[in-house]
Amino acid sequence: MKTSSTAALPATDTTTRVTGLRTADDSGLVATPYPEPRLSWSLTSERPGVLQRAYEIEVSADPSFSDSASSGAVESDTVTDHPWPAQPLNSREIRYWRVRVRTDLGWTGWSDPARVEAALLDDMDWVARPVHVPDDRGRSSPGPVPLLRREFHLPAEPVSARLYVTSLGVHRTAINGKPVSDDVLEPGWTSYPNRLLYSTYDVTGLLVPGTNALSATVGDGWYRGHLTWHKNRDVYGDTTALLAQLEVGLADGTRVTITTDGRWRSGYGDLLAADLYDGCERDLRRKPHGWQLPGFDDREWEPVATLPLPAGLTQRAHPPVRVVQVIRPERRTLPDGTIALDAGENVTGWLRLRASGPAGSTVTVRHAEVLDSDGRLLTSILRGARATDQYTLAGGTAELRPEFTFHGFRYAEIATSPAVTVEAVEVEVVASDLRRIGEFRCSDERVNTLYANVVRSQRGNFLAVPTDCPQRDERLGWTGDIMAFAPTACATFDSGSFLDSWLTDLRIEQRPDGAVPLVIPYVSLGELPPAELPHAGGAAGWGDAATVVPAALFDAYGRRSMLDRHYAAMRAWVEFTVDHLDEDGTWSGNAQLGDWLDPAAPPEDPARATTDSAYVATAFVAHSARLLTDAARELGHLDDGERYEALHRRTAQAAWRKWGDHARTTQTGCALALEFGIAPATERAEVGKALAGLVRANGGRIATGFLGTPFVLPALTGTGHVDEAYRLLLNTECPGWLYQVARGATTMWERWDAIRPDGTIDVEKAGMMLSFNHYAYGAVASWLHRSVAGLRPVAPGYRTMEFAPRPGGTLTSAEASVTTPYGTASVAWSISRDTLTVEAVLPPGTTGRFSAPEGWHSTEAVDRLESGSHLLSLRPVTSS
Repeated sequence: MKTSSTAALPATDTTTRVTGLRTADDSGLVATPYPEPRLSWSLTSERPGVLQRAYEIEVSADPSFSDSASSGAVESDTVTDHPWPAQPLNSREIRYWRVRVRTDLGWTGWSDPARVEAALLDDMDWVARPVHVPDDRGRSSPGPVPLLRREFHLPAEPVSARLYVTSLGVHRTAINGKPVSDDVLEPGWTSYPNRLLYSTYDVTGLLVPGTNALSATVGDGWYRGHLTWHKNRDVYGDTTALLAQLEVGLADGTRVTITTDGRWRSGYGDLLAADLYDGCERDLRRKPHGWQLPGFDDREWEPVATLPLPAGLTQRAHPPVRVVQVIRPERRTLPDGTIALDAGENVTGWLRLRASGPAGSTVTVRHAEVLDSDGRLLTSILRGARATDQYTLAGGTAELRPEFTFHGFRYAEIATSPAVTVEAVEVEVVASDLRRIGEFRCSDERVNTLYANVVRSQRGNFLAVPTDCPQRDERLGWTGDIMAFAPTACATFDSGSFLDSWLTDLRIEQRPDGAVPLVIPYVSLGELPPAELPHAGGAAGWGDAATVVPAALFDAYGRRSMLDRHYAAMRAWVEFTVDHLDEDGTWSGNAQLGDWLDPAAPPEDPARATTDSAYVATAFVAHSARLLTDAARELGHLDDGERYEALHRRTAQAAWRKWGDHARTTQTGCALALEFGIAPATERAEVGKALAGLVRANGGRIATGFLGTPFVLPALTGTGHVDEAYRLLLNTECPGWLYQVARGATTMWERWDAIRPDGTIDVEKAGMMLSFNHYAYGAVASWLHRSVAGLRPVAPGYRTMEFAPRPGGTLTSAEASVTTPYGTASVAWSISRDTLTVEAVLPPGTTGRFSAPEGWHSTEAVDRLESGSHLLSLRPVTSS
């Protein structure tokens, strides 16, 4: 901690302002879980060429900064992830911070102050204990959902109030009948035995002097409900529970604390069952009216029992799950009276209905992603997930929506008793409420639809954790899927804190030998094909999420502290692979999932790809070693950097010696050889030619699975085969991205041929593994950003970026933008006759460079671009 060395200096750069002050906590909550928050900001300026050269941060207990701690002047050209320059926060403590920077014109003025408040940072701060309903313990199937309540008295006007709340299970909490937030499915899904998230809400406006009521409904959620296709229950515990601590400051200066304890009462209501896979069942006749309000008679309710404080309590630092969109579906009535609905797109969420009818009449809602040949819901591919919501009316008109569940669907059917009228229907789309940061458009509307499908799939599967699919009896955090998709995920939505949380669980669940489970949070999957594959982890491509995801986060957001936090898991995974290498330096002794769902693999055996799985595994060892090398050097672990660079080199050479000829025979083999540095530099051009030849020989159809797909287009453009890359992109035959678009896809499919060219869906042949919302093949969107539009980071967090558009195919224009940590960067190009026009925009504090596509040249200097707008005109290269 230092005293300010520049505070008295007047601002000399009046053209630049420091804005957008933020910490690494992206929860949107009133408090932060970090005692020493990492600090970031942005610069705003109308003048070009703005560069930050130094900064100063001040921290104070009051917004006037009359007595403050200062970082002093710190030389730095980055605006992200700077250390807290004051004493660590104590629980509940409030501080203010502000920033000024030195640019090329001198010091700016101080930013407006930002407020930061600490959450409960120590278990000793928790007076509350979890409470549960004793007779609800150990249910073998979903049953009535517990209601919990307590009344309390405030002797004076409340002037401040914080509610710290979480649950074993998922909860909806209210004060005086009003929800404490619009968050749903709180607290999400983590490695519950080791880490349980809570939220801090400012609830001052919900309280009144006198009698108040604090209440909650607590469902099974991921904690106690069905998980995996085995539909196991009680995976984490055999009872749900609520943990809540309400701390109120009164106008007379006193404080009142209300906690979950033995004074709470418990009962049941209209929610008869709620399960993530199966849906919910409500009987509105059983609703105890007024139970959330003061004065309700709960004398017949049961007393609660308490549980020990859970381990690993920490406040959520990423955005919550919320309703993020409302859609009015197309509605029609079938001959049998069933109401058929089409949301127009494949979504994750539920239906909200307004219905009227006599007491005892029913409404049943079923969901599916696609229709069968008769035009009815195809539900067999949901496997064990019932995906059904059932309501019994109490008489009159009611608003109906499910609780503590979600469905993946485009289509739904509503069946009712004869006397029921369904007056209104809306689709509520739910997802972790991440900020959209990336956009892409081009002159081909089919490609725009493809990009929209990628975005929709990410949104539908980023729900508490990054899942594989949102509809069937799975919905798990498969490591291979996010490994393939991470760079795309980081360019379309601000995924930093969301994936940081998931990686924290990966680090917790990683085995002592460094193996990474196939799913995070880890739940037992039983035996998987091939039978020798350990279900606890160790599969190449899947375990490599431990290296690929942190690297993608650092590339996109430039947070060095985040890279440091996950370095141990990166290193442990690579050491695990080293321990499994054969004497010849390759990894061929373990069964692998390989290039999963290669379109040439037998439908019943998706691991039997055309590319040798041992080659794929060895290539990924080299890839992770190279990523770890970069991370080690960034973090100053120089010995590690040398060790893992040598590992990459040895492994790449071993792979090429053993499989060099084989690699040239498949699209995945060539792509990994080029993108992972397996092919020697002297042979890269020939491998690129081989890959291009494979694409042409296959009629432009894709021939890669989960592990090859993210790399095939970059490999083609990286070796100058732009025409073949566009041929893959724009191919409309099966398998291919635009084939899915032509078949009406609104999200990405799990299988390239989920709907066959004749329009049929062969469920049996697919082995009941058939999802229409799986984002792995959506990795193509990263290439759309970086090569079609031509915008990619060169230095972490886009501190330096490259504008390298690669026009091709039938496209005549493309544009993309990314809200970087520095501000919005964008590129747009168009071709008109013999001119290629490119507009590049760089936010203040960044620099860039321009790379002209082959066959075009610019007379302007393009090796260094300063912040601001640049308009470049290129002409075709003429042969002399």
